[in-house]
Amino acid sequence: MNSKLYETQELFKILSNEVRLCILINLCKCGELKVGDLQNCASSSQSFVSQQLSSLKKQKIISSRKIGLEVYYKVIDSRICEIINKLDLVSECNIKEESDERNK
Repeated sequence: MNSKLYETQELFKILSNEVRLCILINLCKCGELKVGDLQNCASSSQSFVSQQLSSLKKQKIISSRKIGLEVYYKVIDSRICEIINKLDLVSECNIKEESDERNK
């Protein structure tokens, strides 16, 4: 199989998982988030969200940085946000507003 086709197939496999897609939509909209914020959006346990984040990190889709005890994640593969924006999926994300509400 052509390497470009294989790469595209792998990219769509990543996006076909509902929790990973939710994580990526939120990261594209909000830029950088911690696990707890992503857990609320994905309606999944923190351990499951962390597993998905680990998978995305291994595939070089996202990166992380640690500040104190918190780990923040962001998308580093520009194709992901381009696809999400083209499909107008960013409007599906309300994590920023939910996060802001908790901080009041």
